[in-house]
Amino acid sequence: MGSNRPFNEECFSNQSENGAFLMGDERESDQDLRLIRLFNHYRHDWMNEIQLIFGYVKLRKYDKLESLMQNIKVKVQRESNVSKLGVPELIMYVFSVQAEVKELKLEVEMEHEIHLNELLIDCKELTRLLIAVIEVFKEHAVVHHEHEYGLQLKLTQTVGKLTIDGHYQCDKTGNQLLPALERVRLQSDMNMTWKTNQWDGHSIGVSIELPLNI
Repeated sequence: MGSNRPFNEECFSNQSENGAFLMGDERESDQDLRLIRLFNHYRHDWMNEIQLIFGYVKLRKYDKLESLMQNIKVKVQRESNVSKLGVPELIMYVFSVQAEVKELKLEVEMEHEIHLNELLIDCKELTRLLIAVIEVFKEHAVVHHEHEYGLQLKLTQTVGKLTIDGHYQCDKTGNQLLPALERVRLQSDMNMTWKTNQWDGHSIGVSIELPLNI
């Protein structure tokens, strides 16, 4: 039995459904391409490490192997901890910045695994907050691209508290970051204690403490 809707209405409905379907396909395709780029980056990165090991062995520079292997161990542990944060959006974002943003060297440190999805905290708001903080530093590094800038983020979970400490090495333009960081703080709905510091315009620190509802 045919539809009772007017022809134009039915066509518009079909077009809308097809458009939504195509947009969904495009988003999935973009995500697939992003994953492929990340995979290629890390494959290339690890191939460089392996070639360096082989080079030292071939040249019998065994004294250099210990420090190299220690650096690799630290790198593997950092990547493992990030991959186990429990929030796919945040994990993908961190790995993407590390792989694709050449102007910013982002390091995320944890003394042990932290599973954010298992904490009594709003993971969506926390993810928005962390991404917004990193974006402030990323945009500064991209604009002032004459040098590579470094951002170290350290996540620490203790009884009743999650602490995020950020340290950004920059040039004298670092004072431009403070208003942007303040906007991030004001726009967040998280219950938190927020502190920022600046040293000689060359280094910016941000410390965020979030209570955990136990």
